[in-house]
Amino acid sequence: MPETPEFTQWVRSYNGLAFLHPGWRLLYVSIPKAAGTSLNVALTRTAGVPFPGRFVESLGEESLVSQTIWDGEAGGRPMVDSLGDADYERLMRAGLRHVFTVVRHPVERLLTTWSSKYLVRAPYYRARLGLPDPGLRRFDDVEQVLADLDQLVEHLSADPSLVHRDVHLVSQYELLRRDLSRFDHVGRTDRLGETIDWLGGRLASEGVQLHEVGHDNDSPVDVDLTMVSPRTVSRIHDLYAADFDFLGFDRDAVTLTANLADTLLPVLNREIEHNVRAEVLHAAATRPSTPSGGRPALAGVATRLRLLQR
Repeated sequence: MPETPEFTQWVRSYNGLAFLHPGWRLLYVSIPKAAGTSLNVALTRTAGVPFPGRFVESLGEESLVSQTIWDGEAGGRPMVDSLGDADYERLMRAGLRHVFTVVRHPVERLLTTWSSKYLVRAPYYRARLGLPDPGLRRFDDVEQVLADLDQLVEHLSADPSLVHRDVHLVSQYELLRRDLSRFDHVGRTDRLGETIDWLGGRLASEGVQLHEVGHDNDSPVDVDLTMVSPRTVSRIHDLYAADFDFLGFDRDAVTLTANLADTLLPVLNREIEHNVRAEVLHAAATRPSTPSGGRPALAGVATRLRLLQR
C-alpha cells in the first residue's frame, strides 16, 4: 500500500535521523538520545556498510569528536537523504514493509542530553540556548555538577520555546508529529531487547541477520532520580507533559542507574578540558581568513590556548 503524502513528506523532512533501506523497505525513525546511535550503527553494519563509529575531524558546527558521531561521510549509509527524489518517491509509492521507532522516558532523555551535551561544555549547544559559557570549569563536588543540571532546566522552564533550538530537547510528541499510527513497532529504551527481537525477526524475513546492537554514544555520567532536586524533576514533568500522555510513561518510572560520585570528577573534568580545547582549535580551523591572512583571529585563539595551559 502506498504511503500517504503527509507521511511521505514528513519522513523526507524529519528533524532527526531516519534510516531507510530501500531493499528491505525498512524505515527506522530515530529519536535523539533514545538508543539511536546504537541502532543506527547496527543497522548500517547489517547493510554491509562499515560504520566509522567516531570521527577524527569535524568542520561542522559541533566541534567535539565525542559529539560528532553523525558528522561527515559514513561510507554511504542508507539514510532518507541518501536517496534521490525520484527513488524516494518510487519507494514510498510502493509502500514500506517495516516502520519502527524507539522512545525514551522524558526525564531520562533530558538527563542524558544534559550530561552528554551541556555538562561537558559542548559550546555549540550552550550557545544555541543562550546559556552562559564559563569556558574551562572544574567541578569540585557532586553538588556543583547537579547545580549545572538545575541551571539548564531552570533556563528551559523560564522559556520553554528554547527546546526547539536543539533536536535533543524537542519533545517526542512533536518529533513524531503526534501520531504513532503508521509505526509497526514503537519500542522503549528500558525494554530495548524487545525491539532487538522484533527487528531481528523482520530482517530475517528479508534474508539478513541483524548485527549485534552495542552501547554507543553513552553519557559520561548518569544520575538517578533521587539525586535530582524535586523542583527540577517537577519542571521536567511540566516541560514534557505531552510526552507522558502520548507515550504512556509513568512519570516516576525512571530507570537510570547513577554513577556520579566524587571519584568520577577527575574524569569529568578532563573531558571538559578536552572539549574546551577542541572548541578553540575548531574555531581556528573554521574561522574565515581576514584580509591580512587571518592573523588577528589566530592570535586570539593562541591566547585562549595559553590560558588553558595554565
